[in-house]
Amino acid sequence: MGWSLFGDEKKTRRTLGIRDKQILYRNANKRCQNPACNKKIDFDEMQVGHKNAYSRGGSTTLGNSVCLCYRCNKLQGTDSWATFLRKQNVKDNNMKIKDSLESLNISQLKALAKKHNIKVKGTVEESFFETRTKAPTKKQYISKLKGKVTEREISSARRQVTTSKPKKKRKKSKKSEDFFSFDFKF
Repeated sequence: MGWSLFGDEKKTRRTLGIRDKQILYRNANKRCQNPACNKKIDFDEMQVGHKNAYSRGGSTTLGNSVCLCYRCNKLQGTDSWATFLRKQNVKDNNMKIKDSLESLNISQLKALAKKHNIKVKGTVEESFFETRTKAPTKKQYISKLKGKVTEREISSARRQVTTSKPKKKRKKSKKSEDFFSFDFKF
């Protein structure tokens, strides 16, 4: 939004339009979306907060906006939504899911991705002589899964892999043991 020598800089909106504000207010059930507050507010009292601050490059879209009361909007300041919630000791549902996914191992994450038909591609490393594809990392699996899975699916994935029984070793038959065992008596 700053000044440009050639006037070619694209102008961005600082606030939502009235229709978007109405949608945001309705989706928030006429309440402050800060879980620590949850105060009922009137439409004219509503403040539009940014999940990622406008001053830090956040866009003014419905996806980046939250419905807040005056107090909570001031408390948030330029903090990101996640930082704001963390400062109040509030766990956002997406953060809970992410933390739960981080507790899983790669094979459990792979099973969840397969269940949801999510393809996670590894990274491609190129050198002068060859091109290699590395397997997907845990972080890549988590970023693909965090909006798609529920806490229940994560806990069931944790149980399925951790409680699976190891394969039993085959027992030797008695005949082979008798054949190889000698009883020496002198």
